[in-house]
Amino acid sequence: MPTFLLLVLAALGFAPTAMSSAVAPVRKSVAVLNFDNNTGKADYDHLGQGLAAMMTTDLAAVDDIQLLERQRLADVTKEIDAQRSGYFDSTTAVKVGRLTGAEYIVVGALAAVDPQLRIDTRIVRVQTGAIVKSARVTGKQEEFFDLQQRLVKQLVKDLGIALTPESEAKLDARQASNRIDELDAMVRLSNAMSLADAGDYGSATMKIAPVVAMYPNSTFVKMTADEIKRRASRASETKAKTKINEGVNKLIKKKWPPA
Repeated sequence: MPTFLLLVLAALGFAPTAMSSAVAPVRKSVAVLNFDNNTGKADYDHLGQGLAAMMTTDLAAVDDIQLLERQRLADVTKEIDAQRSGYFDSTTAVKVGRLTGAEYIVVGALAAVDPQLRIDTRIVRVQTGAIVKSARVTGKQEEFFDLQQRLVKQLVKDLGIALTPESEAKLDARQASNRIDELDAMVRLSNAMSLADAGDYGSATMKIAPVVAMYPNSTFVKMTADEIKRRASRASETKAKTKINEGVNKLIKKKWPPA
């Protein structure tokens, strides 16, 4: 089953497209894994999923980056998630990269939340297993958007991509449209994504409702909420069809063989 992040990205139109090799520039294939929670606080266990999702949608605005198809990434990381293994190490990154074909893997970790939020990231080159760059941002929790914005731009720079003024403006516009300032709001959204992946759409809807009210103009929040609604509707339709089919099968069995 596709992960919640895959469906949101598809809805945003970030699916990879075929391009002519004669005219297309060389793009760097990148995958962003869910960030580990190393804070010791269980409340932040799912924050890494939401943070990776937001960073992925931001990075999709950079033309020189080709983000890995999320279905391929989800299939590979499913086993890692089941084993509750961490992502913030080169061995895991290389394994994921070789199985998916990504050139670079971005891994990260929430290292602290009190008194300030600290986020660490690494870019791992899959071919060599070497850590290309490490980055760290630290700041107040209420400055979450600024921290995330700085981190994305640092990742672009560390990938060796020089943004033109036009490209930087495009990235700024994407980040502004996805803006979430408060860490608590991002935690709620991340938990909603996790609940939706588990099929608990009712709880997911309740969890994200305050975030929608706080950030009605955030494209990322709106698309996440809309995707929860779509998945809930599809699940209801599937459940209804299953009940109908079960009823028909019971009726057939009762009337067969004919008298």
